Amino acid sequence: MFAEERRKTILSMLTRDGRVEVIELANRFEVSEDTIRRDLRELAGLGFLQKTHGGAVALDIPGLAWKARSQVLSAVKARIGARAARLVEADQTVILDAGSTVLELARHLAVRPIKVITNCLDIANLLEAQAGVSLVLVGGEWDAVNRYSSGTQAVRAIAEYRADWLFLGTCALHPQAGITSKHAADAALKRAMLGSALKTVLLADHSKFGQVVPHFVAPLSALHAVVTDCAVDWLRDAGLALLLADGAEAD
Repeated sequence: MFAEERRKTILSMLTRDGRVEVIELANRFEVSEDTIRRDLRELAGLGFLQKTHGGAVALDIPGLAWKARSQVLSAVKARIGARAARLVEADQTVILDAGSTVLELARHLAVRPIKVITNCLDIANLLEAQAGVSLVLVGGEWDAVNRYSSGTQAVRAIAEYRADWLFLGTCALHPQAGITSKHAADAALKRAMLGSALKTVLLADHSKFGQVVPHFVAPLSALHAVVTDCAVDWLRDAGLALLLADGAEAD
């Protein structure tokens, strides 16, 4: 088993159990305890966990500030963004939600001409000078920590548009709770975006799976597809198209 695959499995165990132990992991993967400690140090450096004596406990990733979240699984997010960008065709209108993974989509959005509607200043700064991009930056109450605008003004503005695609980010994704957000204003704007798009694609790495935060956005049935790095049974059972970051489509 390669180190990246082993670390993904460790993260899945952390999501399920909340903690892991070095000895147990070493026996499971048939590697040395030093190898497992290196894995845990790497994952701790990415913000996934807190090392403890003899093991590690999971961190609350949805609760991290935007800058910290953007550094978690950055290479995976880039691959997810690149895969999602391939769905867009020239002359289409897309709504881009705020978030570090959706920002990676914007970096890979190569088709022109295209119309982009977003509440994310980072995405607007990336695209505003590019030829063939018609840009709408949705105003509202600016959240400097999480890097998006929201509020009543933003909801009203989004409702005036219709788009071919909505590319949605999320704090958490759960088989029963659905899509949830840490902030009520963000959840309200996401719901408005859902009402303005023909198809909605969620961009989420495996760290979001099985997580729940307070504010409801939508059930899984509101989605057309999920672009991710890890197919899970409950997403497949929901009847969603699963597009994997490596370019495959899950069965």
